Amino acid sequence: MLLQAMSNLNLRSSTSTDLAEDQHQTPPSHLSGLEEEQPQASSGPNREPLTVVVLTATDTFQYESPEHGVKSMFHATVATVAEESQYFQVKVFKINLKENFTKNKYFTISNYFESKGILEINEASSVSEVAPEQITVASFKCNFNCLFNRVFKAASTSSKIWDIRKCAEEAVFYGLFKLRKKTVNQTNTIYEIDDYSGTIEVVGNGKWHNIKCKEGDKLRLFCFHLKTIDNQPKLVCGEHSFIKTPRKGTVPKEPSREEGHHQGPKQVMVLKVTEPFTYDLEEEKRMFHATVATETEFFRVKVFDTALMSKFIPGKIIAISHYIGYNGFLEIYRASCVSDVNVNATMFISNTLSESAIATPKISYLSSQEKGTFVNGEFVVIKKTERNKFIYYGIEDDTGKMDVVIYGRLTNVRCEPGSKLRLVCFELTSTKDERQLRSVRHSYMQVINEGKPLNPDSVRRTSLESYF
Repeated sequence: MLLQAMSNLNLRSSTSTDLAEDQHQTPPSHLSGLEEEQPQASSGPNREPLTVVVLTATDTFQYESPEHGVKSMFHATVATVAEESQYFQVKVFKINLKENFTKNKYFTISNYFESKGILEINEASSVSEVAPEQITVASFKCNFNCLFNRVFKAASTSSKIWDIRKCAEEAVFYGLFKLRKKTVNQTNTIYEIDDYSGTIEVVGNGKWHNIKCKEGDKLRLFCFHLKTIDNQPKLVCGEHSFIKTPRKGTVPKEPSREEGHHQGPKQVMVLKVTEPFTYDLEEEKRMFHATVATETEFFRVKVFDTALMSKFIPGKIIAISHYIGYNGFLEIYRASCVSDVNVNATMFISNTLSESAIATPKISYLSSQEKGTFVNGEFVVIKKTERNKFIYYGIEDDTGKMDVVIYGRLTNVRCEPGSKLRLVCFELTSTKDERQLRSVRHSYMQVINEGKPLNPDSVRRTSLESYF
C-alpha cells in the first residue's frame, strides 16, 4: 500500500482528529516524525493515480540545490479522497501549479515520488484538476464538511516536543510552535521553541537566519530535520525547509499593504463593495472599490475591470491572481484573474476582523495618522462651504471635527448639513493648522440619509449581517 510509513490518519478512528492545532495532545505515534530523502533518492515515480483535496499550501520560495542551483518550490498538505481518508505532506517542485493549488480544490496526481511518507511532485508528474461533481466516493461527498474539518485539524496538530526529542536522527517534522527565545549569531539563528512538555532549539541558517519574529510569536515549521548537535537533539533547516510566522492574536486596525506585481493566487472573502462609477469623465474610465479579507488580515481593493462585479459579492470566497500592490491598495486590471473558489470552500473570518475591516475611524485617530493615509468611513456633515471650484464639508464625531475638501466630479453630489457622508479612498492631508481629508482621482462618495442611500444607483447593498 502507498505511503505506509507516512503521517496518515484513519478518520474512522478516535485519535486526536478533533483537536485544534494549538491543543497539546500527543499525535498518534506515526505522526511524530518523517524520514526525508531527496527526490532523486526515491525508488521511482508512482504511476498509480491518487485523487486528493488541497488542505493548505505555502507561498512559493526559493531553495538552493547543489546539483541544480537555485530553484523554487512550495509545500502543501492534501487529503486523499477515500472512505478512509489520509493526509499527506507534499513538496511541489512544479511551480506553475501554484495558482491552482488552492484550498478545497481536487486533483488527481500520478508519476509522483514518495520519500518515506512525503509526496513529491516534480516537472515529470501529472496533475489534473477534478470537478467536485466528479467525485465518486459517496461517503466523502456526503460528509465533506465534517471530514474536511477533522482531517484539517488532525493535519495541523503538532507533535509534543518531548516526543520530538526522542525520535530518530534525521526524522523530519512539521508543526506550529511558540518561540521562547531568539539568539542571533553571526552565521545562524537559534530559535528556542517550547510547549508544556519541553523545549528544543531550531537552527536557522541561510534565508532562515534572523527572520522577522519576536519572543512569544508562533513559528510554523515545514520540513525540519532532527539532528544531534553538542549531544542535544535539535531541529535543523534543510534544503527544502520553510518557516511561516502566522499572524494571530491581534486584530489589525489598518489594511495590509503589498507592493508590486503578485502572481498569487490570494484566496479572500469579499466583505464590502461599491457599485461601479466613472472616475475619468473625459475617457469614461470606470472602476469600483472593495474590501476583502483572509482569516488574519484585510485589504482594500481597486477593481478597474467592471465586468468582475459578478465575482465581488459580499460573503463570497474568490481567488485573485496577477494583481498589483500599490499605495495601500490591491489593484485588479483586465490582465488580472479573479476566479471562483470551490462551492464547498470555507473561510473563517472573525467578527472582530470583519468589523475592523469596515469600521469608521475616529477623527481623533485620523488626526494622529501620517499624511498620505487613505481613509474609508461614514461621517456626519455639520457644515458646507462652497469656494471657487471646491466644496468644504465639516464632519464630526464624538472625538472631534475635520474638514473634507471635494473637487472635480464629486462636487456634483448633493449633500447638505445633517446628512451622513460615506467616503471611500479619501487622502489624509494637512493645512498649516490641522488635518483634512481630500478627494483624489479614485475617490468615491455617497450621501446617506438615516442609513439609506439617497442615490440608490451608486451603491450596492453590502450589509454583512447575513454573513457573520
